[in-house]
Amino acid sequence: MDMPQSKKPWYSRYYDSTLHWVEDTYLKYFGENRTSYGVKDSLRKTEVTGNKDVDGIQRNIGDTAGNVFATEHVGGQVGDAVDKGVLRGNV
Repeated sequence: MDMPQSKKPWYSRYYDSTLHWVEDTYLKYFGENRTSYGVKDSLRKTEVTGNKDVDGIQRNIGDTAGNVFATEHVGGQVGDAVDKGVLRGNV
């Protein structure tokens, strides 16, 4: 059953705002923002050696780099600004 065209923009806005709220709540619970999580996730994807020691080092470096931009850390204000301004399109 398709939704009428007049309801799609409302539904889309509602879905987007709800999804952002869920993401924000989840990330806030772990002391993260989209910037810190994105850095960690991007660097985690570089683990391609198959060697657990080398991959562990890469994972630790990625976590450390991501934590710099986490909400309660040194670069938290930068991470929050990028999250609100660039990643959400509120520039």
